[in-house]
Amino acid sequence: MSSRNKMLGGILACVFLLAVSLWAETPLTSDSYNHFHPQWSPDGNWIVYYKSDTTNYFQIYKVPSAGGTETALTSDSCSHEYPQWSSDGNWIVYDRQDATTGKYYVYKVSSAGGIETALTSESYNYNFPQWSSDGNWIAYRKADAHFHYIYKVPSAGGAETALASDTTYACGYYSPQWSPDGNWIVYEKWEATPYYIQIYKVPSAGGAETALTSDSCHHFRPQWSQDGNWIVYQRSDATGCFQIYKVPSAGGEETALTSSYGNSNPQWSPDGNWIVYDKSWHIYKVSSAGGGAETVLTSGSYERAYPQWSPDGNWIVYHKRDATNYKQIYKVSSEVGIEETPASPLESYILKIKPTISFSCGVVINYSIKREERVSLRIYDFTGRLVKELVNKKVEPGNYTIRWDGANYNGEKVRNGCYLVRLESGKFSRTEKIVVIR
Repeated sequence: MSSRNKMLGGILACVFLLAVSLWAETPLTSDSYNHFHPQWSPDGNWIVYYKSDTTNYFQIYKVPSAGGTETALTSDSCSHEYPQWSSDGNWIVYDRQDATTGKYYVYKVSSAGGIETALTSESYNYNFPQWSSDGNWIAYRKADAHFHYIYKVPSAGGAETALASDTTYACGYYSPQWSPDGNWIVYEKWEATPYYIQIYKVPSAGGAETALTSDSCHHFRPQWSQDGNWIVYQRSDATGCFQIYKVPSAGGEETALTSSYGNSNPQWSPDGNWIVYDKSWHIYKVSSAGGGAETVLTSGSYERAYPQWSPDGNWIVYHKRDATNYKQIYKVSSEVGIEETPASPLESYILKIKPTISFSCGVVINYSIKREERVSLRIYDFTGRLVKELVNKKVEPGNYTIRWDGANYNGEKVRNGCYLVRLESGKFSRTEKIVVIR
């Protein structure tokens, strides 16, 4: 072999090794159960999540972030969801569904394991608990039969305090997030007029709420930057597809960070320079300054969602439905990837539903696929929580019709309100809104 060919062969070998390193995902779980919503511990040594296990309920688990044996932190006959670490790493707060009433309450448990402690007890639903940065408070959504509110309660236990409580018909509050300095709470507010979800903030000590967005679009999943100066979120455009946007936390003009389709669950990097998110079954990042190309961090045809940065910024953790056909916890380096130019919408995919439906006969959903693809069709509530998966398989080209009976995974009828129908295939996604009226 000539020296030139030897050199070329060496270059190709290096390129091949580099290409492999781009997609070096690491599984942290591998059993025959579904794992959801992973969260890093403040010291970076553990991942906490909820998991469907042998109890037939969702339980809170943790696993070493370097790999190892997972540990159950709860094990009773109730479902536990959406765990969050305290800033000192000593506690986990979460939603706990009572097996008798079906209502959710806010609980905490030691991150080392132990007895669960209830922080709320009234006959309402409590969801999305979040620690304050000093660890002294928990903010959450409280819902009665008609309205949703933002409340806080001392993390040591005590009387709860209302922070945002608009009782205008059809108003609702979701996804509270504390500012890094603890002085503000940002959240989604489902406004009655006009009928859109906007980003609001309220002083954590109490006071008037302030709107940070006000256009004719839906805004979801607000997250603070580490310096507290910005809020990032996902925003639906005119087609119903999500883009990643940011807005100054003091108020001001929104800035688009993406222009392709189907971007969800944004999270700031610890240094504030990047936003990670999921799009079309993959994990992406984009510069938080805007104007840059998106970088894909994963490859392959498996579904991934809910990415979270490690405290040192070197890793991204997420859940992935892999070859086991169960959602497992994975991590990938944040420093690798391939830049992609924004993709244009693919007109070969069609999703049609009626915007307002009654469930006397269910809702009919029509979709068309022009080439053989793996397709997912899911129902979400307006907090982004998965209600039911209707389709998740490879389909032949053609026109398809499926009926949703208005029930969730447990066979329970959903409440009146707005829901999202999301069609995903390859790099394409389309979302339509329906209003359930019984």
